[in-house]
Amino acid sequence: MKEIIRAENLTKRYSSVVALDNVSFSTYEKEIIGLVGDNGAGKSTLLNILVGLIQPDEGKLFLNGREVKFKSPGDARDEGVEIVYQSGNMVEGLNVYKNFFMGREIIKNGMLDKATMRKKSEEAMEEIGISKSSNSLVEELSGGQRQAVSLGRAFYFGKSVLLLDEPTTGLSLKEVDNTLDRVKVIREKANMSIIFVTHNLQHIMPIADRIIVLYHGEKICDKKTKHTDIDEISKMITTRIKEEDHVDETKYI
Repeated sequence: MKEIIRAENLTKRYSSVVALDNVSFSTYEKEIIGLVGDNGAGKSTLLNILVGLIQPDEGKLFLNGREVKFKSPGDARDEGVEIVYQSGNMVEGLNVYKNFFMGREIIKNGMLDKATMRKKSEEAMEEIGISKSSNSLVEELSGGQRQAVSLGRAFYFGKSVLLLDEPTTGLSLKEVDNTLDRVKVIREKANMSIIFVTHNLQHIMPIADRIIVLYHGEKICDKKTKHTDIDEISKMITTRIKEEDHVDETKYI
């Protein structure tokens, strides 16, 4: 299986606080990683490094076998890294296709090619099971529908990595199920690594291939979901049961 991300000894400090402490891991194509941990575990710091919002103080990041240094989210996007935030990162007052192509508009003969943007946004959403007119205004959409549009956009533009930041928070049970189903479809139809950050183990355990647990900036577990369960991971998060003798199973993927 092709390696997509390789992080080596990533460290980030804020004054005397070590937000990320010597964290190393790899991800592979068509793989869903559940990144979990309590508040202050380092999940957001790691995600922000991967998306180019902040830079590590130490360590290296490799993408598709090549070392990368993201100075901005634009750098990450240029390398095929897409992120979907809890809010769905939609701009109200604009319709779906304008949100879909914001900052990456299609220009034809010096003008916005609205017809092509409408068509391509609807096709991308339909491919992962979303049926919605691209002319709809964002404020007309439910939370789940906004999240669906964000997933469709990430699926369309993403080439290497999809980062999901608490994508099921605040959604109804039906919308949660729909979101998880769409993530699985993206896994099947794209060759990306998917890193799914969440506090909800019930949501991530059924769809993740592996679980990475962070605790106070340290990686304390990297384990295939078929070899663990919710109770074990919960104990790690709350009581810091570190697997001192744990073998890194990613070496055998």
